[in-house]
Amino acid sequence: MTILVTGATGNIGRRIVDRLVELVANDIRALTKIPAKANLPAGVSVFTGYLGANSPAPRR
Repeated sequence: MTILVTGATGNIGRRIVDRLVELVANDIRALTKIPAKANLPAGVSVFTGYLGANSPAPRR
């Protein structure tokens, strides 16, 4: 199953990503505005994007 976590570098989003990694979820995708600052666990696919009004589509 593919799981997308929006706001993955925020307080709640980061905890969700970490928990999913602990549960051995095999396809975790993280959406964040600034991927260079993400510092997410290995195996998490990071996508650049923001779900606010008039924002462009997320990109890898």
